[in-house]
Amino acid sequence: MKFRKILSLIITGIVVSSTVLIGCNSSNGQSTNTSSDSNQTTADNQTNQPTQSSSGEDKLDADQTLNLFYDDPLTLDVNDARNATEFQIMTQVFEGLVRVLVDKDGKEVIEPAGAESYDVSPDGLVWTFKLRDHSWSDGVKVTAQQYVDSILRLLDPDKAFSYAFYAFDILNAEKFYNKEASAQDIGIKAKDDRTLEITLGKPTPQFEKKIGFACMFPIRKDLIDKGGDTYATDFKAHAYNGPFIIKDWIKDNSMTLEKSSTYWDAANVHLQTVNLNVVPEFSTKAQLFESKQADLIEGNQDYSQKWIDMSKNGDIQYKVGKYPSMSFIAFNHQTGGFSGIMKNTKIKMALSLSIDRDEFVKTIYNRYYPGYGLYPYGIDIGDKEFRSLYDEPLKAEYEKYNKDGAKLQELFKEGLKELNVDKQLSDITLVYITAASSVIEKSAAEYLQQSWQNKLGIKIELQQYDSKTFRDKRNNAEFDIILMGWHGDYNDPMTFADIWLSTGGFIKYFGWYSSPEYDAAFSKLDGVTDLNERAEIYEELEKQATVTDVGIAPIYYNDNVYFEQNYVKNLSILMFGPQVDFSRAYISGK
Repeated sequence: MKFRKILSLIITGIVVSSTVLIGCNSSNGQSTNTSSDSNQTTADNQTNQPTQSSSGEDKLDADQTLNLFYDDPLTLDVNDARNATEFQIMTQVFEGLVRVLVDKDGKEVIEPAGAESYDVSPDGLVWTFKLRDHSWSDGVKVTAQQYVDSILRLLDPDKAFSYAFYAFDILNAEKFYNKEASAQDIGIKAKDDRTLEITLGKPTPQFEKKIGFACMFPIRKDLIDKGGDTYATDFKAHAYNGPFIIKDWIKDNSMTLEKSSTYWDAANVHLQTVNLNVVPEFSTKAQLFESKQADLIEGNQDYSQKWIDMSKNGDIQYKVGKYPSMSFIAFNHQTGGFSGIMKNTKIKMALSLSIDRDEFVKTIYNRYYPGYGLYPYGIDIGDKEFRSLYDEPLKAEYEKYNKDGAKLQELFKEGLKELNVDKQLSDITLVYITAASSVIEKSAAEYLQQSWQNKLGIKIELQQYDSKTFRDKRNNAEFDIILMGWHGDYNDPMTFADIWLSTGGFIKYFGWYSSPEYDAAFSKLDGVTDLNERAEIYEELEKQATVTDVGIAPIYYNDNVYFEQNYVKNLSILMFGPQVDFSRAYISGK
């Protein structure tokens, strides 16, 4: 393959920090296309057919191949997925009740997918889905029972899937997970092969936004049983009900997807092949994109201005928008870390306030937004963006200390005194672990290390590991501080609020922060449908997690910056779920 051959011919370059700041459109979360061919960003999703361009009707190229970059998934098990790269693959080869796409106006819309229609009872509790008459790639029919099997498996307490909490809206689901109810008590049942009924425990305004997420996709118990211990990572053990199937997978190298002939909407899937390639160095990615061996690339500070200029000349498409994702410092709340002091609120606050977030994002990334709260830009409550309604709670604390090293050191010392630790600041060493692999990631880790050492007068031992070793050390609580991130699964503050519950499936990856006060405040949301009241509770939770408890230290909010070849049409760049949906994309004019 030409794409793979060129990889061996390119000398890997070094990424250096400095160029133009790439910002988002702060007025909305929609992608903005600044190329001369901007009317070709999306096609009409009602027909999903090639659209009219300024030069006439688009014609499909004979070769319908899309070349993209990707990172290897750790699993193909929809119930066990928890990383962005896994969601990216799963949403293209599997499909749930609905699918999120971008309409002709550039807005994300929920489209019926595995379900051709659904109804909700007047009290908002009973959701009835009518499934399409469609099949898996091996010819077996997709049935309502396979959705039931998926939810029951997701909630199995013995499997302890990280996303089990995602289904707790369903009647008695949480009780079942806590072994306080039986499977028969859960509010989900197959009324017949094509009718699925889900009953919620209480009205849940955000439930419609959740039903298309990967962990709620249907499963095939027969294939899971047959696949055994290798099912999760053996692509040949799976059948697929999405637009594509996995044709080949070379670990740490590439994955090849092919159009599925059994997909219910195969007539509107135009791509025949999607090549996904692992390319670690951005300089190599850039050369592949500029030579049109790759069709889409994320923005990078060393190349973005050049590509923006190319888009102004009509050579490529430039898309920028909000991306509801937050990066944060997590502290070791389980053991207190190697230092034994990481549970103290004042010490954590001193660490949090020692980071100049504005300088950090400009110096290291030259993009993104400084973050002082739980909810990033792009998260709405009703029809309003949450951040437009409430100030970030940590911002006031940050401004109070005003980068004053002496005041920050005094705060740290007060924490030591509360712990009865009789040490000078220069005698304190904190272990910061990272899986930084790129030059930029390493620069970010070193920036934080220097910030803490310079502002607080302590020592930071920076330990860098490969991804597997990093995960092992993180999961075994072998650290003091780590930099982590979370991307929203759907458009509601809940997707950033419920992960910090003591019963949540992700706190073990995020430093084990849990708080009875946070849990109590969260419980106020039960059954509340008034959006203003919900927003006030979300604000309370944000302050609890970032200021009162200092459970985490938010650092920055992400954005979406992509550059796309002009011949790529109707590819959806999304805020939620996968970053890219290419199920209705096509190639025209390459």
